[in-house]
Amino acid sequence: MLPGPDRISLIPVSSDSFTDLGNSLRKVAGGLTQLVEVNKRPAAGSPADKEADGEPFASEWSAHPARDLFATLLMECWSCADHLTVAGGVLAERRAVASLYTITRGAAEAASIACYLSEPGIEPLERVRRIMNHNLAALHEDLNMLGRFGSQDAARKAAKHRAQEATIARAGHEHGLMFTRPKKGFSPCFLGGKPPSAMTLIDQCASRTSGVGAAYQQLLSSVAHGQLHGLSRFLMRAPTPAEPGKVVVQMNVSAHDAALHLLAGPLCASTLVEHLRWFFGWNTEAVDPAVLAMLHIWGRIAGVPYTGPDLSAPPFC
Repeated sequence: MLPGPDRISLIPVSSDSFTDLGNSLRKVAGGLTQLVEVNKRPAAGSPADKEADGEPFASEWSAHPARDLFATLLMECWSCADHLTVAGGVLAERRAVASLYTITRGAAEAASIACYLSEPGIEPLERVRRIMNHNLAALHEDLNMLGRFGSQDAARKAAKHRAQEATIARAGHEHGLMFTRPKKGFSPCFLGGKPPSAMTLIDQCASRTSGVGAAYQQLLSSVAHGQLHGLSRFLMRAPTPAEPGKVVVQMNVSAHDAALHLLAGPLCASTLVEHLRWFFGWNTEAVDPAVLAMLHIWGRIAGVPYTGPDLSAPPFC
């Protein structure tokens, strides 16, 4: 169902596009934060509640893997909201340009991880496998950092991490999951199939059209990593008069380009709200209007009008 004209007419519009973009992000971030603070746990009868009942996959890897999954999802939600809040402030107050891309990438990645872990239609064991692989990736990164230090404390922590890897491997084997340790050791160990990359996760979360989210992730990363093809996008003609035959340029971005380039953040955040409604069974009525307004505002300014479903309708229907 498309949102009716009466719903669209209620979306606030000002003459300041940057303010509109920023305020819409901050409202969604505030609603997302409140959603987490008010609920605290999955609603009774929700998919998350049913999968946690009796902790059927409790094993050596964890006595309560479903509860661990819930805690991880809450952290990802907090991270997404935190990044959206800062991005909204930077946009509304025109305080920076390049950092917006780094902040938005953080919001999109956090939302996409949460959506991957709460994906509808997968088996409970598959969900546990995904959270265990998420844990293995964290252990791997921490081991890389600890390896740079020669203290006894670092060595003890590293030994504990390796023991945890072995524990997850044994428990995974009990549940029929193959444990793979990459040959060169540069990538984390994993259970079952290799976990998808950040690019793949954002691609799945930002749009149903394959490749759109991946392109956004590449664009955001090019700026976050200080690459020339990313930073050169900010070169634009300056209003200052130049000498004959010369052009004065500056590093800046228009509201249209900012909305178009950063759209992955709002798109992934809206998908996250849908997943929270489905997986946790949370009532999202308080944040849905802010999500709908955000999508319309960003689409209007980016020049790609939002024509998606009314967010007050049940997701995935």
